[in-house]
Amino acid sequence: MTIEELHSRIDKDWSKHLQETRKLLRIPSVSMTGEGIQDTADFLEDLLADMGAKHEQFKAKKDSHPLVHGYVDAGSDITGIVYGMYDVQPVGNLDEWDYPPFGATIVKQKPFGEVLVNRGAYNSKAALAGSLLAAKSMLDADQLPINLHFLLEGEEELGGRSFPDFVIKNKSKLRKADGAFGLDFSQNRAGIPSVTLGLKGCVYFDLIAEGKSRGGPEAELHSSDAVIVESPVWRLVHAISTMVDENQDPAIDGLSDDVIPPSKTDVELAEKLAGSINEEDYMKELGVKRFKIEGTKEEIIKKYLFEPSVNIDGLSAGFEEDGTKTVLPPSAKAKIDIRIVPNMTIKGTHAKVMAHLKKRGFTDIRVRNYEDYPWSKTNPDASVSKACVEAMRYHGYEPDVWPTTAGSAPFYVFDQVLGIPWGYTGLGFGGKAHSPNEFCTVKGMKDYEKSVATIFFKFKEVAGGN
Repeated sequence: MTIEELHSRIDKDWSKHLQETRKLLRIPSVSMTGEGIQDTADFLEDLLADMGAKHEQFKAKKDSHPLVHGYVDAGSDITGIVYGMYDVQPVGNLDEWDYPPFGATIVKQKPFGEVLVNRGAYNSKAALAGSLLAAKSMLDADQLPINLHFLLEGEEELGGRSFPDFVIKNKSKLRKADGAFGLDFSQNRAGIPSVTLGLKGCVYFDLIAEGKSRGGPEAELHSSDAVIVESPVWRLVHAISTMVDENQDPAIDGLSDDVIPPSKTDVELAEKLAGSINEEDYMKELGVKRFKIEGTKEEIIKKYLFEPSVNIDGLSAGFEEDGTKTVLPPSAKAKIDIRIVPNMTIKGTHAKVMAHLKKRGFTDIRVRNYEDYPWSKTNPDASVSKACVEAMRYHGYEPDVWPTTAGSAPFYVFDQVLGIPWGYTGLGFGGKAHSPNEFCTVKGMKDYEKSVATIFFKFKEVAGGN
């Protein structure tokens, strides 16, 4: 059976696949609250069982969200790992949604045609379902070209341990795989797909200032007392203001000391990317009017890809409702993430933050750490990389190859734990991840399933399978 015949099989199965995907999307699976997590894991395990896969759930701790693992033996001498995430962010303010956030509503939206609106439509439950259902169509036709491990995690948004702990526990088995795939919708507004071969790491922590640590307020006071009582809110603002310069670039002492220059190949890929990126389209996709820096497209893309960043994710203190209430709060909290690049380390980054604050006298600022991701990188010449590029070309596209990107995901388990290459690609388009009215296009969902089939076939070809 040819690739085109398999694509026709997916066309035949599409109506059923769309309904299965909508069923999955209607289960909430909210990472932060745990709502629907177990139901979603069970649904996915049932899908794997229906494919004839060996299946199991794994939890790093009793209260962890389960990692769902499935293995399909296609009798091939080539094995791939498919990563997927089924957890999603909270829906936020319901009033900002035009449709129910877990209704899997299909509507027409200019200029995209039919779109499916749902939390997780774009990031990334719809693609996860498409990966499984495309593989099922191939199995039903007895045409799956490679053996597959599916690793489906429910803690990506939390940085949980079930996924990495499962990989470490099963290292001897999983490291025999020839490569790993992060399959997802990757087309931009112009329809060009991307192939991503690297990710920044993410170090996430809270900075907390408390009045009691400096003899200040232990409970809320009247704001008139601010003339004689120190505010922990101002204390925190002063501390975090030292962490960036006037351009909001990192100013933490020594933060970039371990950063290594990108390779010649990565620089060439970045420069090629700059030539294909339309700044206006990209700003429109982000929903912004300008970038914070000036420079050529080459300078902007290199900064985006190869430099660390310090970001405030949230600030909270005192009275935050509408209206007025004159108070001196007893504490304040900032949520911070630092995106790290080769060869920065998580341990080193934490140490430099602490040393930076200590040097400036902020020893009273308390730090609360979370699970972090190291950076991750794949060689552009690896078989997985080539398969991803060749698959997109088969569908008529010359993909944008990103040597790395500013986002983070736990793919370090592939290159740094298992020692195998990985690639991230797929047809399909969506938008508004983590935001109200998150969506993906219906046409893109079907195209995505076809691209999954193509990727598996191309991987067998370039990996030398028989």
